[in-house]
Amino acid sequence: MGLFSRLQDSLDRNVRQPGQERLTIMVIPHGQEKIFSLQLNWLMIAFLSGILMLAVGLSIYGIYLHAARQREIQRLKDLYGLNYTATLKIQKQQEELRELQSQISANVDEIAIALGTDPEQLQAFSTLSQARDQASGELFREITNRVDMGPGTRYLEPTYAMKTLNNYLDDRSRLLESTGYRITKGLNVYQSMPLGRPGPASLWDSSRFGMRIDPITRAVMEFHSGFDMSGAHGTPIHATGSGVVDRVLVYDPGYGNAVIIRHDNGFYSMYAHLYRATVKQGQRVHRGDRVGLMGRTGRVTGTHLHYEVWVGESKRVDPLPYVCSIDLDSSTCKSFFQGE
Repeated sequence: MGLFSRLQDSLDRNVRQPGQERLTIMVIPHGQEKIFSLQLNWLMIAFLSGILMLAVGLSIYGIYLHAARQREIQRLKDLYGLNYTATLKIQKQQEELRELQSQISANVDEIAIALGTDPEQLQAFSTLSQARDQASGELFREITNRVDMGPGTRYLEPTYAMKTLNNYLDDRSRLLESTGYRITKGLNVYQSMPLGRPGPASLWDSSRFGMRIDPITRAVMEFHSGFDMSGAHGTPIHATGSGVVDRVLVYDPGYGNAVIIRHDNGFYSMYAHLYRATVKQGQRVHRGDRVGLMGRTGRVTGTHLHYEVWVGESKRVDPLPYVCSIDLDSSTCKSFFQGE
């Protein structure tokens, strides 16, 4: 038996595969307690070491994920705070927007009627209340279809409050187009009408339209067909509306040097007693373009501009209403508006 045991031990030492060697861990307590020993082979030790390293790695990765999640949570909190603050501001402006919607609705209808739209035609369009109902319906469908939004749906209400006006105006797109066309046409008429003063505000009004004593003879009454404005010799005189220079009079016995402009829609304007004209017959002019310089040519007693407005080629009308349509500050126009 002894020989066999020694042979077996020799075989174990020489033939045993690497990794099958054993490591004995002994715990020897103080006193008489029993000695505790643990035998591990190197494969088991390597396995346990790998488990330990994996546990440490997972712990480190978990700590990293936790920190990243905390940062993301903080970012979302900050973003939510910004969105919440913005939402409060939008909600505060929501009532103002409703008032603005009502005002725009009333203005659109009023302008359309003023420009010739039949009030009964407006009944074919959606009212502001119907536009709001439509926006609310769209909001409900949005929330229903986007259940994944969760708390985000609270931000939709202010958004669709603004959409109400879009729905209202979209429904009235044809009306707005026709209104815009009429306004543009009206602006073109306005630009071509002889309106405002033909000279600077520094000119003073010296004689109005109507009957007056003849300033030359001082003996008889005469009809004054224009509106006189006096000022310094050479003061620039401007066209009061867009048009075409119809005639340029030179040394006319009555009007002296004068310019007559033909405007659209049958209006004419005359600028007489000029020192000289600065435009030519057939020339296109616009409101504010210089047409001449103030002088004292023709039948005059001093330097001034004789300004006339005609409806057609022969009917002289009082220029004052046309002058005061733009001039609201002069004493002459203030008296005119007060009916004096």
